[in-house]
Amino acid sequence: MHLGWVALLFYIDWQNWLLRQGVLVPQQQDNFWPLALLANLLDSALFYFNWLLMPRLFRRGRLGTYLGLLGLGLVAFCVLRIGVSYAFDEVRVQGESQPLDYYVHVLQAYYLQLGGAILLLSFFIGLAGDYWRELRHRRALEQQHLRTELALLRSQLHPHFLFNTLNNIYSLTLHASPQAPEAVLRLAELMRYQLYESADDLVPLAREIGHLQSFLTLQQLRLPTASGDADEAIDFRMLLPPGISHTLLLPPMLLLPLVENAFKHGDLTARPHVVRLVLELAPTDGQLHFTVRNRVSPETATPGGVGLANLRRRLELLYPGRHALVVTANTQEYAVRLTVPVSIS
Repeated sequence: MHLGWVALLFYIDWQNWLLRQGVLVPQQQDNFWPLALLANLLDSALFYFNWLLMPRLFRRGRLGTYLGLLGLGLVAFCVLRIGVSYAFDEVRVQGESQPLDYYVHVLQAYYLQLGGAILLLSFFIGLAGDYWRELRHRRALEQQHLRTELALLRSQLHPHFLFNTLNNIYSLTLHASPQAPEAVLRLAELMRYQLYESADDLVPLAREIGHLQSFLTLQQLRLPTASGDADEAIDFRMLLPPGISHTLLLPPMLLLPLVENAFKHGDLTARPHVVRLVLELAPTDGQLHFTVRNRVSPETATPGGVGLANLRRRLELLYPGRHALVVTANTQEYAVRLTVPVSIS
């Protein structure tokens, strides 16, 4: 519909131009609107003629055929527009009607320009439409690629976590520890969460905290207990407003790799704390901050590994330019601070 209005404006502008030049004598009003309607239909027909040719010829590289048909269409447009003008006796000089050759002489240049402008308008609108369709298609492919890559990264968390946890349980069974059955039960709970309860793109923070606490309980079973303070070796502080953890949403399995990394590469004999965890919601910017600190094990030269690299990639995909993962390491302590925005359910 808007293209028809554009064509009508072209026609009215031409009428005004002729009136200013003293060529056109205004007709009776009942002649103007039929002429305007036919002119509008012809302008729109030329527009859509090019619109339909572009996908069939221009986009397929058949440029010669495309230009040839456009030339024929432009000639036909000029002939029909001149014929309509002549049929409605549109142009008079000193109140007298003019022969057809006079119409051709006066109007052919204008209609060639008008037709060329309509074809250019159709061509560039078609190109703009192709560009936006290609852009939407590219974005859809990128989103599909991101979803596929995120699914792959999340699937890699399961065997990585399972491998480390089985090693922990294996160390308990080697020493015939009575805590081994409880460790297996805790592992079953963790795997149930990872396989069935974390399939959504976002989960409540409370669910992630519960999963994290189960993991900490499992890790506590393998801490040395000779000093009698293994129960206090894990310091986990949550600085959150009451009840807010049930309304905040974040991607599943986002916090665990940092804690897992601390136990894998940290010094489990360190006291008073093997690992210190702080989870807080910043009151100023509403972002979630998670800090993990652990003593460096003497056998670990460079803390980190697959889990941390995996987490970095997930953050780049989930929060491009909107997250922070700061690592501070020295010969005694390894600290990681994660900052991400959270959604509200």
